[in-house]
Amino acid sequence: MKICICDDDSFTKREIRSLLENFAESEEGFDVSDFSCGEDLIEYYNSGNGFDIVFLDIEMKGMNGIEAAETIKCIAPETIIVFVSSHPNYVFDAFRIEALHFLVKPVKKDEFAEVFTRAMKKYTAVNASVVLKWESTRNKIRISNISYVEGYRRHLSVHTANGVYEAVGKISEIYDALRPHGFVRVHQGFIVNMNYIKNFNTNEVELTDGSKVAVSVRKKQEALKAYDIFIRKWGW
Repeated sequence: MKICICDDDSFTKREIRSLLENFAESEEGFDVSDFSCGEDLIEYYNSGNGFDIVFLDIEMKGMNGIEAAETIKCIAPETIIVFVSSHPNYVFDAFRIEALHFLVKPVKKDEFAEVFTRAMKKYTAVNASVVLKWESTRNKIRISNISYVEGYRRHLSVHTANGVYEAVGKISEIYDALRPHGFVRVHQGFIVNMNYIKNFNTNEVELTDGSKVAVSVRKKQEALKAYDIFIRKWGW
């Protein structure tokens, strides 16, 4: 796990590093870097690198944290961003950018522990994968990249940002694997990633990529209930 602390206040950087040490012993591949300005952080991303979690100050000289976060989300949307600021009035900007949380300086130990635990859980979810079997081919697909799955008998079509993958298996079996990661069954033959839902209509679900998936009468109420819970939990 690669973590970055971007703050022009050296005290805050030392403080967050110290708080991270409480988790370091239980984490493999725990790598912490720091920057003092948004420009250097974006240059790092533009060079083809990136981080899994970024603790980002908002008020910095030059590029502020909000601007840096917007650029990061364009380059690497999966980056988990936690804003750190002395000014709570920025909280609405933070949520607009879909930051995981907004920590107010000075950072409290208990609150940091709760937020970082959430960040690690999200990191695990984002990086979880599933192996799809098709004839002599095995494709390892990141679950967060799957928008929806179509299944008929023992044939699956798994739709992702990188294309459609064919696989052998029952839709009920792959649903068991995907359900803990925010998927809902909207039809006997369709499973949808709720992170990709743009509109939930009477007879269909429209996804952010423009795809439309049928919603059956039998599955509609249960799917709507699951989606409402999902929105309350993760929506801002």
